[in-house]
Amino acid sequence: MNSVLVVHLVLGILVAACAALFVWFRLGRRITLYVLSLQILVGIVLIVGGMRAPSPHYALAVAGWAGLMGANFLSRQPDSKQNVLVLTVLSAAMLLLAAYIGARAAGIA
Repeated sequence: MNSVLVVHLVLGILVAACAALFVWFRLGRRITLYVLSLQILVGIVLIVGGMRAPSPHYALAVAGWAGLMGANFLSRQPDSKQNVLVLTVLSAAMLLLAAYIGARAAGIA
């Protein structure tokens, strides 16, 4: 197995854990965004290197990333707790589904 793919899979496990456990807190969302940004960059390296995954894997990962960025922004606005919660739940679900699709594509799940 390609060493870059192994790094991508390990980061994917870390992103999935963060999406399930840490995104409920402001600092947790920020940490998850950092790890997810690194994950997406490693994924781009894999794409440039010729690896392919199912299209929903890409779409869900980028949509979850954008959703967490939006939730992080909204958390600094007054009276937005309910919107932040909804956006965080949707983003975490998208990231977990993207991780599942990626694991299936790699033959792990």
